[in-house]
Amino acid sequence: MASMLRNSVVNTTAGVLSMFMGFICSIIVARTLGVEGTGIVAYALWFMTVATVVSDYGMPQATLRFIARDVSGDHLHSALLQTLLSRFVVTTAIMAVGIGTYALWLASGNDARGSSVWLATIVLFLSYAYSTISIGAAQGLGQFDRAAKMTLTGCVLQFFSVLGGALLFGPVGAILGHATRHLPQALDLRRYLGQTAERVREIPADVKIYARNNWISGSVFALFGARIELALIGFFFSIAQVGYYSIGLTMSGMIAQLAVFILAFVVPQFGAMHDNADDTAFASAFQETIRWLGIVIAPIAIGGASIASELIPVVFGEDFAPAVWPAVILLAFAIAQALASVISRAILAKNRSTDELRMMLVWCGATTVSLLITVPSYGQLGAAWIRGGASILLLLMLSIYCHRVLQLRLPVLALMKSTLAAAICGATAAYMLTIVSGLIGLLIAVSAAAPVYFLALFLLRAVTWKEIRPLFDGLKTRMRSSKAD
Repeated sequence: MASMLRNSVVNTTAGVLSMFMGFICSIIVARTLGVEGTGIVAYALWFMTVATVVSDYGMPQATLRFIARDVSGDHLHSALLQTLLSRFVVTTAIMAVGIGTYALWLASGNDARGSSVWLATIVLFLSYAYSTISIGAAQGLGQFDRAAKMTLTGCVLQFFSVLGGALLFGPVGAILGHATRHLPQALDLRRYLGQTAERVREIPADVKIYARNNWISGSVFALFGARIELALIGFFFSIAQVGYYSIGLTMSGMIAQLAVFILAFVVPQFGAMHDNADDTAFASAFQETIRWLGIVIAPIAIGGASIASELIPVVFGEDFAPAVWPAVILLAFAIAQALASVISRAILAKNRSTDELRMMLVWCGATTVSLLITVPSYGQLGAAWIRGGASILLLLMLSIYCHRVLQLRLPVLALMKSTLAAAICGATAAYMLTIVSGLIGLLIAVSAAAPVYFLALFLLRAVTWKEIRPLFDGLKTRMRSSKAD
């Protein structure tokens, strides 16, 4: 449990940094490119994830889950990864060629702008795709510090590249700037490949099934369950409406991204517990992971929703005022999506990927039909409510499955306490904004709400000093060792 806690702290730190830099870059894009430019970049980022999931055939997820089983000794080279990567190169190359062909077709029709956007999206897609399999290898082998360093490097590059790219080349430059965020991790992949062309002769059957099921569920989710409303809003309304909605989607997406970083250790360590038939440790780790994720995510989601009405116009500009209410809804429900990701990883660690696939198909179908009915009439506000309701539905589906099939129970009382503490935190921030508005008001609101949240956690006994003290001791030790170096 100590190693899990430490790994979670390392990844949480990296996740907070990534979330913060993503937020800053979204501000840069909004301020420099306006509503329409923001919509174009949002489309590119959405397509980046879709193209990656559709073309990766579940290989990054299989790497994360099984690479530790393939590596022995002090070296980090994996024959399984070599084999998976050789196939990964083919599938991603086919996707890149397909996008490039479409870009050339646009160029032949004198749409130079559209063609350049799609060519830039190829770079973004490839950078992101190879970073996913690289980070799967790093985290699967417990190289969390290494992955965090790559995140730090990528975030620094992203800031300057997005700023310079947007100013000099518009949406195309911003898209290429976002590609630099993933480049350090992608290039670090060679660290796990070794000096030879060693490969496993045959991928084990359980790895194939795991990769296939992850690929199908991930592809369906990416195409129909995640951000499909961007395509629908763009089709029925305009690229400007996409720009508005993308602000809330970006903010809630950053919370989901933070959860991914926090939970990076879950699949390999949960998988090891399952492989060792240690059901007691698995159940305990499952509950503690959900509990601590709720403590971290709840104030960001609920607090963010409480200040969004002031935050968005001040930070992104008055032109983005129509983005406020969709953002409030999406942020308020983001905690459900984050908690569902823990349960999903527990199901996968139990090698129940087929069951997870079936549930994802049902959920994606219900979400897509609801969006098709709602978006044409109610636009981005309707899309936000459907997305929020879909997050609750997914959490309920996965929770019921875990309770009935895996005998894993959610720490409901602990989640209620952290949510209540977050609500008190959010109410404090909202009240402070009624006294002082603008940027100064936002700074005061956040500064006042943070200590209120920690106090509420202790008063509600959501956390105890006994639990927190090892973290402070560990931080002191690391600070002392850094000074000594």
